[in-house]
Amino acid sequence: MRTKLNVRNAVLAGIVGSAIALPSLAVEVVTQEDLVKGVIKKEQLVRVADNAVFLLDTSSSMNEDLEGTETPKIQAVTNELKRRNSYFPDVGLNMGLYTYTTWKQIAPVVPYDRAKIAAALDTVPAKGSGPTPLKFGLEKLEDVLKPLSGRTAVFLFSDGEYTGGSPAQVAKRLASTYNVCFYVISTATPKKTTTLKEDVASLNACSRLIPLADFINHPDYTSGALFDVKVTEHVVTTTDKKIVGLKVDDINFAHNETELSAKDKSELDELAVYLKANPKAYAVIAGYTDNSGSRDHNEGLSRSRAEMVADYLKTKEGINDSRLVLFWYGPDNPLVANDTPDNMAKNRRVEINVGGL
Repeated sequence: MRTKLNVRNAVLAGIVGSAIALPSLAVEVVTQEDLVKGVIKKEQLVRVADNAVFLLDTSSSMNEDLEGTETPKIQAVTNELKRRNSYFPDVGLNMGLYTYTTWKQIAPVVPYDRAKIAAALDTVPAKGSGPTPLKFGLEKLEDVLKPLSGRTAVFLFSDGEYTGGSPAQVAKRLASTYNVCFYVISTATPKKTTTLKEDVASLNACSRLIPLADFINHPDYTSGALFDVKVTEHVVTTTDKKIVGLKVDDINFAHNETELSAKDKSELDELAVYLKANPKAYAVIAGYTDNSGSRDHNEGLSRSRAEMVADYLKTKEGINDSRLVLFWYGPDNPLVANDTPDNMAKNRRVEINVGGL
């Protein structure tokens, strides 16, 4: 990882129009402009999920304003999903939308169709009503998951409240039976968030809790859960052209290890200096592994590696959680073929990119 070199390159790239070749990474900060203008084409993307299911909370508690805004949460969620749908790339996945308060199919899980998803989002109520029967919603979700093949990313919007019994056991059964990753988008109180975060993380290595405000502020949370930029492709995104971020090279790890070296920490210190000097910037951090071991083990290991980097930036440098967007892909999207010990070592990495200016 050559942070100093890449900071200089990022500055020079802005001056000379990206004439300098910056290192290729899988973890690009892909913006709306990149997709709309064809800066990044769908052929340069690799799916990390085969299906996307959105479970929307339309209970009365979603009528509360999103913190720091005068927009009800239910409208903030719907508006943001409409915006993302307007430029989401067709990478060949299936998508469906449902409400679980009460259960209603807004759009079945079928090959992604921008116009149909837009029409479905137009039918989401502008005002929430009623309780939150989350357990019942998860039981109905099983009927959706049964016929699906491949990996399914379930984006579950929740305020941490529920009626009709605990959903924990149903969620655990779904996670153990189906190839599903739960992305729980939460507006829970701080007290409930701690417990909810632990519960979600216990489902499997790929499931996680994301605060609603962070989800809305960082479109990366949907794109990164569904596709990654092929590491073998060299792309020049608007992040390079406009100096909205800097690129850093990989942090590499020994087999099954997560510890940072003194050199890694020193260079992360420099990254933190950049983030502190640019308070609107945020870091996208993604962990990868080689292909030895089970998928679940490798996803957990890549998660630990990404979290190790994030924890250092938080605890040592005081970078706020909301400015660190984490992903973990296990052995997916390898830098090189896992055919020699040296190549496997290259794939055991954390990639970092910065955007948001």
